Amino acid sequence: MEIYLKICKSHLKHHLKYHLLAAVLLFCLMPFLVSTENLGPQETAKTLETYAALMGIVLLVPVFMADQDKDIRDLIRSKQMPLTKIHGIRILEGVIFLVMAEAACIMFLKGCKCSFPGWSYFFGTMAGALFLGGLGMFFYSLTDNPAVGYMVPMVYYAINFGGGRYVKNFYLFSMSEGDFGPKYWLAAGGILLLSLGIFWRRLRP
Repeated sequence: MEIYLKICKSHLKHHLKYHLLAAVLLFCLMPFLVSTENLGPQETAKTLETYAALMGIVLLVPVFMADQDKDIRDLIRSKQMPLTKIHGIRILEGVIFLVMAEAACIMFLKGCKCSFPGWSYFFGTMAGALFLGGLGMFFYSLTDNPAVGYMVPMVYYAINFGGGRYVKNFYLFSMSEGDFGPKYWLAAGGILLLSLGIFWRRLRP
């Protein structure tokens, strides 16, 4: 357990803290960029899906930045703990902070007298955030390029404004249209992409 905590602390201190600051800034800008006061269920869902879900990109994509350099990867591989397990610990840490960020958004909107089912909307927002973060992390792993890791989920995000007919069961904004079905696909897809990203990273030289 001590070694796991050491990995978490090191990742937080040297890399994740900057992305946490970005997530905090994103949260603080929320009332200035989207509607947050006295919203009904549909309007609240729109705010969460189009804004709060972006936290997944901020907190999950940069998992591999700590070993972006090949020499560092080779050094880590020479240690006893497998690189795959280290990446898994970093993802878990990112997901924990993502849960906290999305919960903060939910509580903030509740405090702004918005009317919506809290737990259902929390799950729906997390599903979208996991998928966007997983999509970015997978392409980061595939290309070894963090810029691609950020660009791909943002392009996918933009495509969704054209409606669910383009992405079918992986539509990001279904909750604001009263359909929770795609959220299960997004959650499963996000978990799969995160797993594939770790697996592919292990195969890289």
